[in-house]
Amino acid sequence: MTNSARSSDPGDHRAMTTYEWSPPYLTVVYVGAGVALLILLALARRFAKSQTARSWPLLLVRVAVLAVLVLLLLNPVRVREDRLPPRVPAVAYLVDCSRSMALDSPLSRIEQVKGALTQSKKLLPPTNQPRLGLYRFGQELLAVKDAHQLTPEDDATQLLDALERLPARFGDDVPNSVVVFSDGRAIETDGFDEIAAAYRRLNIPIHVFPVGDPTASRDVAVQDVIAPRDALAGARVPVRVVLRSHGYSNQRAEVRIRSLANPRARPLASLGVTLNEGVQQKELLIEHDPALGKLVVEMPPLAGEVTAENNAVPFQIGAARRKIRVIYMEGTVVPYDEYHWLRDALVEDPNIECLAIVVNNQYVESPTLHRVTDPNRGYPATREELFTYDVVICSDISRTSFTQQQLDWTVELVARRGGGFAMIGGNTSFGAGFWDQTAWNEMIPVDMSGARTGEGRGFANGQKFWVRVPPEAERHPIWRIIDDPLKNRRVLKQMPPFNGTNFVERLKPAATVLGYSDRPLSNSGLMPIFSCEPFGRGRSFAMSTDTTIDWGKWFESEWGEEGDNRYFRKFWRNVIYWLSENSAGLNRRLRVETDKVGYHPGQPIKVSAHAFDDRLEETTGYRLVARLRPAAANDRSGSRPQTLQEVALATKGSDSAYAGELSVPPLRSLPAPPADAGAPMRSAALEVTAYNGEQVVAQAMLDVQVLDDPVEFQDPRPDATRLEQLAQVSGGKVVHDAKELAQLLGSYQTVPGEAVVHRAPVWDNAALWVLLLTLLTIEWILRRSWGLA
Repeated sequence: MTNSARSSDPGDHRAMTTYEWSPPYLTVVYVGAGVALLILLALARRFAKSQTARSWPLLLVRVAVLAVLVLLLLNPVRVREDRLPPRVPAVAYLVDCSRSMALDSPLSRIEQVKGALTQSKKLLPPTNQPRLGLYRFGQELLAVKDAHQLTPEDDATQLLDALERLPARFGDDVPNSVVVFSDGRAIETDGFDEIAAAYRRLNIPIHVFPVGDPTASRDVAVQDVIAPRDALAGARVPVRVVLRSHGYSNQRAEVRIRSLANPRARPLASLGVTLNEGVQQKELLIEHDPALGKLVVEMPPLAGEVTAENNAVPFQIGAARRKIRVIYMEGTVVPYDEYHWLRDALVEDPNIECLAIVVNNQYVESPTLHRVTDPNRGYPATREELFTYDVVICSDISRTSFTQQQLDWTVELVARRGGGFAMIGGNTSFGAGFWDQTAWNEMIPVDMSGARTGEGRGFANGQKFWVRVPPEAERHPIWRIIDDPLKNRRVLKQMPPFNGTNFVERLKPAATVLGYSDRPLSNSGLMPIFSCEPFGRGRSFAMSTDTTIDWGKWFESEWGEEGDNRYFRKFWRNVIYWLSENSAGLNRRLRVETDKVGYHPGQPIKVSAHAFDDRLEETTGYRLVARLRPAAANDRSGSRPQTLQEVALATKGSDSAYAGELSVPPLRSLPAPPADAGAPMRSAALEVTAYNGEQVVAQAMLDVQVLDDPVEFQDPRPDATRLEQLAQVSGGKVVHDAKELAQLLGSYQTVPGEAVVHRAPVWDNAALWVLLLTLLTIEWILRRSWGLA
């Protein structure tokens, strides 16, 4: 059995062996026992019956046996002392490897740290080098072997989390101190004083090495791009750009949109901006060309920017999968082909398909509608057929031309399917046609009255007037005739006059007026001529005057340049695009929407969906599941992309809409094509499936664009104050350069090795027991040879 103990007494490093006694009893006990044994031996010899038993050889052997036993009882101990090697001081380096450490120029923050590590090592003599434990932190804490593994690639600085996890890595080798190398731009805000106090109790001060130039941290960034998910080829598409800037207030900059694949091509759009401190939004208009593929919003770097990495954000607008389908009904039949003005304006756009319908006689009790291309058919006679269209235009058509079902289906097309509806003026339109007494009344943006004495009944025939567009309405998409705002304003002022209009009472509360009459008409005051409003999931539009030969003959034929009607045609295409923006389209069984198209990692994706049964009636009886997968185009395995997240969509109360929420995964979860491995935009596929039991009844797929905008770049300014507070509370120091770091490391002295003492009882020695057995054997042989028992 061996016992060991450590002693911190200095001395040489040689092993020394000594012996000492460790009796379990008092000395007087052993003395008394020895005297008693001697007396017993003396008495045994004196009263022995034979001369042989009293012989001295036998007595000496027995005395030797008793002496060995007494020696064992005295518990002699062999003591050996070994000296351990000297203890070299240890220091833990904690290096920030978040993306903000790549900022600053010409030498980045991480390169400043690496330079300090190398230089401080050179300043220390080889005999005074402490043992260094190197750790990197950002989103997680990792031990690294050398400075080559210190790469600034983490999306966040979690300094507090790293300090909490670090002590578990020490084990028995507790360092003399910890040195934190960072710019202090941590995402945590609370808890630093508590963790610093805990290190102080452990007698481990935290020294800090702040990096980053606060005077050189100006930055401009494209924070977000908001664009439609898809658009028809050739459509004019607005793109909203969110800008963020620090340190460039009131300076001029340029925002532009160009093809990502062809940076030398002329920008699709550009806009000069005056920068404000913080966040601001701007809108650019582009003509959509799906062949261009990915686009990019960019701002050329400004002088003194800390980084240009966040000056560009790629995005993509998909190609719409089908044409916009429009039903256009025209009641003016003299001349017979009067409908062609509006129809031709629409079909001039390859993305619009128009079904023209005319009436045999709008003033009979039950007029008959018939299609220009198929006179035997009129307005869709089934709900299913009507729902294949996106927009319905009703121009001077009698309400008795429709069945009640057709009226109800049209309301459903707009309110529930996101379609569009437009009513154009005429003798049988609005209040003059008693449309306030039908289901379509709710859709129309203006209040009207069919009562003979009502202000909203009747019309002003032969009263010439012009339309005045309010300044606040000039930027509405319907009035965006040409791109240049100043020229567009002149175009609106050039709109020809009209020769009559229907009377309406007022705008509805949710409606937006797009144009008034320039003067009061028949003592009715200024009349709203153009107006629009959202209705349910769709949109509606009202033109209280006419677009044909009676009241709008100049409008349809002369609103243009050099005798053409180009502005008239563009106006009606704008109306159709605006009305159809929310249309359910071809997927008639499942309609899915997200709150945005582009997201940043960690943001929620709010998904809403509406399901329809085989009769195209909205239902909540299906089970809907939303799945987020990597975009199939980026997956090179050939198999179905894995599911990143899955959530069941549910309804609440009486609401028929399904809703749920997914979280945007980090960029590393979304593979990029080999050619775009470093691209800051990735794509994910949102797949929503409707189940009836276990049977799939419908499926919809949407693209989700994930944009890289790390929190590290949202405010790149270093925060040395936080680091200094950390050092103060923990009992550490603020180190500013390699020389001060070397002085700090050199202040730790090598501690002499501890003495380890090994204690081993001698009775555990085999030789001693062999001696005892030998003596007993000799005593036995002597007795037997002399004839003693």
